[in-house]
Amino acid sequence: MNKLFSENSGAFANSRSVHLKDGEISSEDIYMNEAAETQVTRSKTTQISDPNAAGFRCYRPAAVCLLILVVLLLAAITILGVLLTTERDRLETRYNNLTAEKEQLDISYKKVSEERDQFQKKTDELQNKISQLMKDINTPGWKYFSSSIYFISTEKKSWSEGRHDCIEIGADLVIINSRDEQDFVEMWRRGEGAWIGANDRDSEGVWKWVDGTTLTSGFWSSGEPNNKGDEDCAVSGYRSEPVPNWVDVSCSSEYIWICEKKINS
Repeated sequence: MNKLFSENSGAFANSRSVHLKDGEISSEDIYMNEAAETQVTRSKTTQISDPNAAGFRCYRPAAVCLLILVVLLLAAITILGVLLTTERDRLETRYNNLTAEKEQLDISYKKVSEERDQFQKKTDELQNKISQLMKDINTPGWKYFSSSIYFISTEKKSWSEGRHDCIEIGADLVIINSRDEQDFVEMWRRGEGAWIGANDRDSEGVWKWVDGTTLTSGFWSSGEPNNKGDEDCAVSGYRSEPVPNWVDVSCSSEYIWICEKKINS
């Protein structure tokens, strides 16, 4: 089409040039030349612009794919961040739980250690007591009966002096709580009257044992205790009488004495 236009323009120019003098240029010629130049410029511009448009159309799918990849990457990063945050929270919770468990174990360990030390202390104390008791039992003059060990003197003293000697060896005058214990004492006293740990020196007629407990019953001889004069201390086996054979006598009188040491004391 451009070519046809050019040819027509040329023919028109030739026909017009017949009427002009040599060397003269008509306005039509100028117009036709400008139109031709404009057409050529547009043609060149079109030839230059078309390759760029085609190239852009070629890059568009690649740009779309890149955009999709970016979106997917952002989504993956977001999901990964959520997963990492969740895992971090889980690990922190687990760490806190383990820390609390460790603290509880430390407390339990400390408590067990203290209990172990207390147990060891009590064991040592008990072992020392057992060792001492075995020593006492094996000491000449001591005899064992029903969770106690007993010692009977070979000399005679007043009630207070006899008790003092018992205390000196870690014992006290015997406290008789049963018939079996009375029979044991009776068998051992060798037929002599012996001081026991009962007296009413603090209050006349109110008999108490050396540990402060009240004597509510006993093995008194008939008519005893009669509280004559200053008879405030008890003797078992007075005049070799059979049980019951307790009597009250003056505390200043002299008799053998029987000491008792409790094994659990």
